[in-house]
Amino acid sequence: MNYTETEDLWICGYCGDEIHKGEIVQIHGRWVTPEWHFKTHMEEHDPFTEMMKKPRSVTGLTEVQEMLLPLLHQGLHDEEIAKELKISKSTVRNHRFRLREKEKQAKLFLQLMSHLNLQKEEVMEPHKGATMVDDRYHATEDERQKVLATYLTAEGALISFPAKEKKKLVVLREISEYFKEGRKYTEKDVNQILSRVFEDYVLLRRYLIEYGFLDRTKDGSVYMRR
Repeated sequence: MNYTETEDLWICGYCGDEIHKGEIVQIHGRWVTPEWHFKTHMEEHDPFTEMMKKPRSVTGLTEVQEMLLPLLHQGLHDEEIAKELKISKSTVRNHRFRLREKEKQAKLFLQLMSHLNLQKEEVMEPHKGATMVDDRYHATEDERQKVLATYLTAEGALISFPAKEKKKLVVLREISEYFKEGRKYTEKDVNQILSRVFEDYVLLRRYLIEYGFLDRTKDGSVYMRR
């Protein structure tokens, strides 16, 4: 699902635009329903293009594949791709073969995973804004509770900021819950909330953004939970 839905809003997962469910809007001189507005907005995003914007740490693509896939998506022939990338046609064919093999491996891997009886509670699910998913997320519920008991008071104040990455994720995830999904915050709002949690609220704000728990506009005027 490439959007977040709240009681009052649809929030685009690609660009963060908000569409109010009860708001009739005028587009190109025509009044449209919020449902039509939302559907049209989502259709403006090309899923392939949006996925290609993600870092290689997420897609698993090589640098060459990042250049090759958009050309394949355009439907170019091997000769055209070879000319564009300044490589031979045989090299393009080789890359095509490797991509097909990678697809087969991915399908087999998904089938294998479907037969495993993994307990979901044994692994901390990556949050929506996670930019790199690795063994930092391998925390059981017991481990999570121990970290929270060690670093947070019963009132939710942070005693100290953990140095280890796995513990940072547990603590930051908990603190991110203080922000409501779909709501916009000013920097002053964010600072006010975080200052109740920890004296060094600037550090918390920086890590919440860096680890993908909070997002902000380029000018820093608006913050949102991801």
